[in-house]
Amino acid sequence: MSGLAGLVFAGLLAVAAGGCTVIGTAAPPTPVPTPKPTPTPQRPTVQVRRGTIVDAIKVLGRVTASQEADLSFRNSGRIRDVYVQPGDMVQPGQVLAELDQRDLPWQLARARVNRDTAQLKLAAAQAKQTLDDTAIYQLNVQSAQIGLALAQLNLERLKAGPQDQEVKKAQADVTSAQAALDRARFDLADKQAQLAAKQAQLAAMLQGPDPVALAQAKADLELAKIKLEQAQAGPKPEDVKAAQIALDQEKTKLEKLKNQPKVRPEDVEAARLQVEVAKAQLDKVLADIDAGAIKGEVNKDTAVRNAQAALQQAQNTYDKLRGAGPTPEELKQQEDAVRLAELQLQKVSNPASYDVGAAQAAVAAAQAKLDQLQAGPTDADLAPLRSQIDALGRTIETAKQAIQAAQAGLQAAQARLDLVMRGPSDFDLQDAQNKVAQAQTAVALAQAKLKTEQDTIAQARTVASYDVRSLQQALDQTTLDVQNYESQTGDVKITAPFAGRITRLAARPGDTVQAFFPILTVSSLEGLVVKADIAEADLPRLQVGMPVDLTMDAYPNQTLHGRIDALPELTVGQVGQAPDKSTRIVVDWPGPGAEMGMLARVQITLLVKPDVLIVPNSAVHTVGKRTYVEYMDGDIKRSRNVQVGIVTESETEIVSGLEEGMTILSGESSS
Repeated sequence: MSGLAGLVFAGLLAVAAGGCTVIGTAAPPTPVPTPKPTPTPQRPTVQVRRGTIVDAIKVLGRVTASQEADLSFRNSGRIRDVYVQPGDMVQPGQVLAELDQRDLPWQLARARVNRDTAQLKLAAAQAKQTLDDTAIYQLNVQSAQIGLALAQLNLERLKAGPQDQEVKKAQADVTSAQAALDRARFDLADKQAQLAAKQAQLAAMLQGPDPVALAQAKADLELAKIKLEQAQAGPKPEDVKAAQIALDQEKTKLEKLKNQPKVRPEDVEAARLQVEVAKAQLDKVLADIDAGAIKGEVNKDTAVRNAQAALQQAQNTYDKLRGAGPTPEELKQQEDAVRLAELQLQKVSNPASYDVGAAQAAVAAAQAKLDQLQAGPTDADLAPLRSQIDALGRTIETAKQAIQAAQAGLQAAQARLDLVMRGPSDFDLQDAQNKVAQAQTAVALAQAKLKTEQDTIAQARTVASYDVRSLQQALDQTTLDVQNYESQTGDVKITAPFAGRITRLAARPGDTVQAFFPILTVSSLEGLVVKADIAEADLPRLQVGMPVDLTMDAYPNQTLHGRIDALPELTVGQVGQAPDKSTRIVVDWPGPGAEMGMLARVQITLLVKPDVLIVPNSAVHTVGKRTYVEYMDGDIKRSRNVQVGIVTESETEIVSGLEEGMTILSGESSS
């Protein structure tokens, strides 16, 4: 143990000695590094910019025929036969498929026989009933009462003597008859004058060409040749100078009109109102004279002259003010004259090539007219004129007959007026009183017959009413059966709504189909359109005629243009035809290349708003009813409420809440 203790003690001394040496010679201790701060995650940002945003609907469409119909049965059942195959051509009304209803014709025939039998039974029962002619007796009573009232009214009228209204009507009838006679006489004279003119024209044509007209035609031909030579020779300096002088004159006239003193429109309007007042005053004076308010010839003449003088003075003042300055119409006319002079100068200075052609055509026309005059009229030329002369002769005979009829009408109207003016005689009064008594007796007799008939009908109806009701119910039931079978007859066939080609067939004979399930598609061969399925929420924003942009692989690097031709149909337009729920677009095809079945990318621009604030969609957040964006305020993330407008696939319009150039957070934070 002592040896081990010595060794331990020696080791401790050695360690102590070595430790003193290390402490005295070691380097300074290494400093502890300061911990780095946790880096803030970088978040993508974007600046609010100002630009143009487009609200558009983008969908895929399919190239189809201009007319395409999906056809179906209106009833469920088993298909009896299909008469077409894909690719077949069909015509309007052609039967394409038919359901199997072999028992329907027999059932319909039996129902019709039952209905006819029920009608015969009902008619027989009704024939046994007593005819209800109460309405006839009631009409007889009303007719007798009306006759009594008319007889009493006629008696009172005769006692009162001729009425002013009757006298005036009789006088008006005489005046009207006289006017009709005058018109008939005037019409006869007019027709006779027309006949004389046509006869003179025929005589002149038969005598040969008019020397004056012939000379004029020759002169027109020479003038046309001169104009042709002038057109071929080109413009002359004196013509250009004359056109320039004419233009200067028209411009001088325009300047004079513009420099004339102008009158205020309100002064002209006031003068016009004074003319209207003067006219009204003259009409009042004439009315007072007719009413007898102004008496005496001297007073009447004085009043009329004074009113006419006032009207003339007002009219002169109005005319003077209107002529004091140029009217807008006069200025416009003179400006048009200046433009015409400028066009004439340009035409003379630079004659167009078509002037020579026009001059040549004028020479040909003048030569043809001269040849026609020298050749004289043909039978074909004279035939219409002779036909008109014959027609006028027949018309004159008719007009003479009309005069005779008008004379007879005038004599009858005059006789009626004489009768009215004389008034009723004692015989007329006694006859009217007798007719009143007869009418009273007729009323009493008709009322007695009505009472007797009502009692008889009431007893007979009680007996026969039950049988008629039962038979009527049977007839109604059989009629409903016939209508039911007839309605099924029209619903067992599918017919082609228009001419075209079968492009789809989804059924075979023997298949069971449901009502209104499309099994056939007919496509027209006249033109191609694009059909697109638009979401129902966007349909109210569309209208027929809206422009549409399209792109297709068949037309690379081209934007096609079109317009909405029809919106989806909500109802079935024809038996067997399913409603079209697609939006049809008419396309201005740039050339061949499009075929049925091709896809097209459709864009319908609804609204373009320039100069608005725009941010990416990823920067806008919505929680409940709150819409906001986020931004960094130093190291603090903040939010701001915004109001948005148009939202596209990638961008959103900011209506309020942000300013242009503001930096906001966009999308999720990056790690």
